[in-house]
Amino acid sequence: MVHVSVDFLNTTHGKIECSACHGGDKTSYEKEGAHQDLIALPGDEEATYCSSCHEEISNNYSVSLHKTQQGYFKRIENRLGYSIENDATMVGKFDKECGKCHVSCGQCHVSRPVSVKGGFINGHKFGEPTRDNNCVACHGSRVGAEYLGQNEDYFADLHRYKPGGAKCTFCHSGDEMHSNGTKFDYRYLNTDMPRCEYCHDEKKESNKYHQIHWANQNVPTLSCHVCHSQPYKNCNGCHTGGSGITGESYFKFKIAKNKFDLEAANRVYDYVTVRHIPIAPDTYASWGIADLPNFNSEPTWKYTTPHNIQKWTAQTDTTGTNGKCGANCHDSEEIYLMNSDLLDYEIEANKNIIMDDKIPN
Repeated sequence: MVHVSVDFLNTTHGKIECSACHGGDKTSYEKEGAHQDLIALPGDEEATYCSSCHEEISNNYSVSLHKTQQGYFKRIENRLGYSIENDATMVGKFDKECGKCHVSCGQCHVSRPVSVKGGFINGHKFGEPTRDNNCVACHGSRVGAEYLGQNEDYFADLHRYKPGGAKCTFCHSGDEMHSNGTKFDYRYLNTDMPRCEYCHDEKKESNKYHQIHWANQNVPTLSCHVCHSQPYKNCNGCHTGGSGITGESYFKFKIAKNKFDLEAANRVYDYVTVRHIPIAPDTYASWGIADLPNFNSEPTWKYTTPHNIQKWTAQTDTTGTNGKCGANCHDSEEIYLMNSDLLDYEIEANKNIIMDDKIPN
């Protein structure tokens, strides 16, 4: 056997005939014949072998964001101002570029994802996705680098060092990843998304800052990231046709009004952290779309939950301020998303979330 460990044969999946999942001709002793009609990725869209044993999970996953990339797809449609779902040419272009990062069951539970060159993780053994070979392999540039402390001058997320916290699955459950059968078009609409409160709700009354900004519903509430995140990577300019990110990346920490279309639990916060996404009016020029007609339908600074949490940040450090947040937060426009932070073509898109007319008192 090549690349398949002997131990695999003693597992539940190892006791199933190879041809049951991968097809081919099990009666042939020649490679060419044995590989006739071979299915390399049985869990991918061309086959549904996983569903024969894991029907509910498989059915739910068929509409999950990791499978469909629906979040990206919907953002394109919103800015175009019309649906391309039945336009085979446009969908083909999306699948070739934006949608190529989708993953099948096996690309999380058996191997590295194809988009990062694949390869068995543990000799074909099935298991829980691993942080470095699965999650960070795809989500490394921003989330992974933040979480692991790979950005110069910034600390790793403190959860990295907590028991169990080194695993992404400590917070991100199978229910979230597999979906519940609902076709979400934005990840924050998924009610299985983790929230800090699920583990730290008892901290609401632990200090006066939590009592004011978190537990007190009579004043504007802040997401936990507003106080406990560090600056994070933002990007400008992404273009199809192989160009990729054409603008610069930079580290900024920005707070904005929570005026996003979030009907899930995350909508409870009045102020949240936002990150600039690399969208531009001519992002899809290579697809024949010179200018996105409905570009202003969504902000270009989007709701974000950075993976760089620290107890002590520039926002929570009240040393030398008589125990008040004023100098670091209320009296500093630098951390708020202002009109001056926007490029000319994105002013209209972000008008509902900028803080020019209201700095929290």
